[in-house]
Amino acid sequence: MTRTFFPAALLALSVAIPAQADQFAVRLDAAYQGASSGLMDTLKVSEIESFTEAGSHYVILEAPNDAYVEAFFLAIGRTALELNRLEADWTMPAMDNLSIAQRLGFMRPITCDFCTS
Repeated sequence: MTRTFFPAALLALSVAIPAQADQFAVRLDAAYQGASSGLMDTLKVSEIESFTEAGSHYVILEAPNDAYVEAFFLAIGRTALELNRLEADWTMPAMDNLSIAQRLGFMRPITCDFCTS
């Protein structure tokens, strides 16, 4: 009984636990105005936060990978200037104690074929 139970339980856990999405900070040409929830759901992208810091406009997104972010920006017709992967979870409570400028220190630039500079 236990020999068949444990593999079955492990399989059930692997199916029940969703894959972790990555977080991205995208620098934009103008303030982010949002997008329809249907489009975001279809493209598996969710908005965490948008803000302006030191004259630059950003949106923080969560997506399975950067290809989903690219598809999202192509779909909404917005110009991205820079794409960054976040090395720390933007939503974790410890981040609330940091200023936006300090939080931007967790961004790491990644190749962005759809960005203009």
